[in-house]
Amino acid sequence: MRTLYVCLLACLIGGSGGTSPQPLTVNKLFRSGAVLQRDASVPVWGTATADAIVTVSLDLDEQSVRADSDGNWLATLEPRPAGGPHRLMVATDTDTLVAENIMYGDVWVASGQSNMEWSVANSADAEQEIASADDPLLRHYKVPRSWSYTAEDTLAGGQWHFANPEHVGAFTAVGYSFARELRASADIPIGILNTSWGGSRIEAWMDPPALGMDDAQITRLWDAPKARADSLIRIFTEEHGASANSDPGFEADVPLWADPNLDDTEWMEIPAPGPWEAGGLEGLNGIAWYRTSFELDTVPTDAVLHLGTVDDRDMTWINGHLVGETDRYLIEREYAIGEGILQPGVNQLTVRVHDTGGNGGLVADDARLALQWPDGEVDLEGTWKIRVGQFQINPGGNPNQLPTLLYNSMIHPILDFPITGFIWYQGESNAGDPVTATAYTGQFQSMINRWRTLWEHEDAPFLFVSLASFLAAQDEPQESNWAILRESQAAAMELPNVGQAITLDIGEAEDIHPRNKQDVGYRLALWARSLVYGDQVVHAGPIYREHSIEHGKVTLWFDHVGGGLATRDDGPLGGFAIAGEEGEFIWADAQIQGDSIVVSHPDIPNPTSVRYAWAYNPTTANLINAEGLPAAPFRTGR
Repeated sequence: MRTLYVCLLACLIGGSGGTSPQPLTVNKLFRSGAVLQRDASVPVWGTATADAIVTVSLDLDEQSVRADSDGNWLATLEPRPAGGPHRLMVATDTDTLVAENIMYGDVWVASGQSNMEWSVANSADAEQEIASADDPLLRHYKVPRSWSYTAEDTLAGGQWHFANPEHVGAFTAVGYSFARELRASADIPIGILNTSWGGSRIEAWMDPPALGMDDAQITRLWDAPKARADSLIRIFTEEHGASANSDPGFEADVPLWADPNLDDTEWMEIPAPGPWEAGGLEGLNGIAWYRTSFELDTVPTDAVLHLGTVDDRDMTWINGHLVGETDRYLIEREYAIGEGILQPGVNQLTVRVHDTGGNGGLVADDARLALQWPDGEVDLEGTWKIRVGQFQINPGGNPNQLPTLLYNSMIHPILDFPITGFIWYQGESNAGDPVTATAYTGQFQSMINRWRTLWEHEDAPFLFVSLASFLAAQDEPQESNWAILRESQAAAMELPNVGQAITLDIGEAEDIHPRNKQDVGYRLALWARSLVYGDQVVHAGPIYREHSIEHGKVTLWFDHVGGGLATRDDGPLGGFAIAGEEGEFIWADAQIQGDSIVVSHPDIPNPTSVRYAWAYNPTTANLINAEGLPAAPFRTGR
């Protein structure tokens, strides 16, 4: 049987007959190293020449199917138990494709926004996590970021990788920790199918029926964004000479535009600091290079370059030397300058900025742009030069913010791939105001139900992460969009086989991306162990069930008390607020009494409502069960 290159040569020479030959393809999910869902019939599909006979073999089990008139073919593998490895071969009379080391196990879809996409390499204890990764039966497939106006059948790319030091750094950190816990308890192969995109809104992951819209409404929705996208493509290609496909500032990994001798006299001028949208690059998402120069009389020692915050990622050179790089935003850049980099006279500074959505550039956020040393500094604020390297045109904004676009390209192509269940970490982008945070209640449940229907797995477990704490703690009880969003998330617990991991205790006030992803994955895995694998484990912290009001006190009862109610720091209970009929909340006194909590305040003789952890960052909320799992936030009334 001839191999693929023979077929391609024959296609180039030409063939006889009325049907044009097509190379044999199989869906990218069935590449070497794949994890297939155990105990399930697994469809395998791809394309071939129209009407061609396609033979699909898993080890010694063989079946043949005929491609349809469009060249699409579909075969189904019989259910198999966990284990392997297996060899998958797909062949026609001209082509052969082989995938080795196929395992049967459990496949989990990991989706959401940046806190799900966040990699092991950027998380807590990254060096140790990467060095110690050694599990060939824990595997990860990253669906590339992509979007489409219409539902796609083929993924944009992707590859299965094993958990080892070479690859684990790029794994979703939450998904990796989740899978590692399952591997330890269930001892079967686990595949994480990671389809996530930072900054995404839930609407982007939903199809028209889930959104309550028909195809015509969706089509009309894109008329204006498409026109805007066409206009931006013209501007950045014709006026800025930029490309959507590559960055000419880099060639063969050489930063050409960081060359201190580069002639940048024709580059556009832009004020810094400030978002580049305000400096004349409205609508740009992608890569742009900043350049400026400064003079030194003598070379200082212990110099530090301060760039403030950069949106989103930067690589920074002085005199052609890379002095620092950071791949996340909201972090102030401070790069210590080593010896032999600065020089007397003119010094050239280059910053390559990669923005993936929203405002971009040297935004600074109130920090100064300066080179500083113990007894001096150079002010770097003012007019810089800038040139667009590579642009990404987002339709009327960001594709990860707009309805259906991510579903079409990152969910629809994998719907026929059998799975065990879902883990989900998203919601920050829908918590901008009380209206959108409240609307999340219906959206979230609609998406869960719809995904289950589309996967033909109506009871598939759906495990989500309740938003972590973020921003400065509040001195007094206040309203909070994030608290509303957490409540909207928790409403999905009314659906069967839904679980939530509470993360109030591991957030970071100054970073929307808490680095501790190990505990997030662990808490999700507790739910999976209970719902899916039958382990008798306490899988949740206390969850409010009901209350009563008597003699000026509110008594609260909880589910999932485990070995009993406790506090995280062994101190007095915190995080409870109480209100009377006027609706004004004040911090309350709270006492544990057995499996209940009694809440009161001498200034509220007739309480009507209690809230717990109702804040962006409820630092005083410390209720846990004896197993150390934090209580879920709640309110007894609205």
